[in-house]
Amino acid sequence: MSTENFLGEIKKIPGLRENVPLSNYTTFKVGGPAKFFLEGNDPVIIQKAVKLALMAKLPFSALGGGSNVLVSDKGFPGLIIKLKSEKCVLKSADKIQADAGTSLAKVIQFAFNKKLFGLEFAVGIPGSFGGAVAGNAGTSGHGIAEFVENLIYLDKQGNLRTCEKPQLDVSYRYTRFKYTPDEIIISAVLKLPKLSAEESKAAVKDALAKRSWQPKGAWCAGCVFKNPANNHAGRLIDQAGLKGKKIGGAEISQAHGNFIVNSGTATAEDIVILISYIKQQIRDKFGVQLEEEVRYLGF
Repeated sequence: MSTENFLGEIKKIPGLRENVPLSNYTTFKVGGPAKFFLEGNDPVIIQKAVKLALMAKLPFSALGGGSNVLVSDKGFPGLIIKLKSEKCVLKSADKIQADAGTSLAKVIQFAFNKKLFGLEFAVGIPGSFGGAVAGNAGTSGHGIAEFVENLIYLDKQGNLRTCEKPQLDVSYRYTRFKYTPDEIIISAVLKLPKLSAEESKAAVKDALAKRSWQPKGAWCAGCVFKNPANNHAGRLIDQAGLKGKKIGGAEISQAHGNFIVNSGTATAEDIVILISYIKQQIRDKFGVQLEEEVRYLGF
């Protein structure tokens, strides 16, 4: 079959749409259209779509809750798989399994309802479960990935595989899946401890207090930069006097320096230029090289 034939087969996949604006699916509210867009969490349908994309020589990438990603103004010239689900089940007394497209908030609440704790530090973190696992989302010295026992994913060739905890390569705000958009997490199993209700409530209260400074109701992607060793990116940006700095419609939040907000008219280019400016200023003033936590898509 020719490339055109494979493209024709992709268009026949149930639910597939064309030229979908990705600004509607990211918390920055910026980004151009995806050539092809498929929403769901069915591994059979996703696998078929990925294999056809490979044969059509189309790039492809997963998109979760869109809360830690910056999409190019030009969009994405291939297939975007928007993972979406509500599935979360109890696997055993201390394990739960959830689809990647399930919201992280739902997974945390499900765990609490089953008297399984340990995820209190993640209360208030937006986005999907799969995205949180891939980027080891967290705070207070903890990350979601430390509780992962194993996960199911599609590899770069479109084959379903299992990744065990030792192969995750877990570190601060990182797993091996963070910067490999062509490896797609389908679901994951968490092994969680039992805590007393009092311990859990205290941990939730602590997590919410740590997020009380975050911008409320703003179009942003969460923390833009990882915290450098023995320091905080937000503190450095504040010390550099950069809060409130604007480029186009992108602005460094007055609430917290590690947040860039879309004031309503920002483009992805505005945000990229502002990120570059911040890195240059912090490097020149403090000799520290900031590293982005946000993922780029379509650039």
